[in-house]
Amino acid sequence: MDSGDLNIRKVKNVDIPLFEEWLNKEHIRKWFGDLSEWLNEIYNREGQYYWINHYIIEYEDRPIGFCQYYDCGKTDEGYAWDNEPESTFGIDYLIGNEHFLGKGIGNQIVKKLTQMIIYKENPAQIIADPVKDNIASSKVLEYNSYFFDDYTGLYKLKL
Repeated sequence: MDSGDLNIRKVKNVDIPLFEEWLNKEHIRKWFGDLSEWLNEIYNREGQYYWINHYIIEYEDRPIGFCQYYDCGKTDEGYAWDNEPESTFGIDYLIGNEHFLGKGIGNQIVKKLTQMIIYKENPAQIIADPVKDNIASSKVLEYNSYFFDDYTGLYKLKL
């Protein structure tokens, strides 16, 4: 699959029902925890969660997934990244359409999202915190030059 056909665009209100549908799919629900928190962030993305950048991933103009990034310094305390340097950004991503799983799209999503953050934010590092048993996500991160930090339990791309 050609990465040129992959597009990342801002979430719109019309995307929310599809995002909710994806969150309720078994292959996503097992990794994403409390779905109501994700929906709360999306519904309040222009208010309380203005600092989280929410995106829909399209392949050949068809929505297939979701990704987001955020400045870790703006999150509440109590996360694995609390002691990371200033200008650390976190990422999350999912492929909602099962047809696109296992085809290298995840690698392309993380590559494109990483490039976007570097271009827009000039970060010190980018981190990801997949559930330990999510081997596919860990492999996607490693493919994109993120390394696992045994001390923090985070995947990091130092820039």
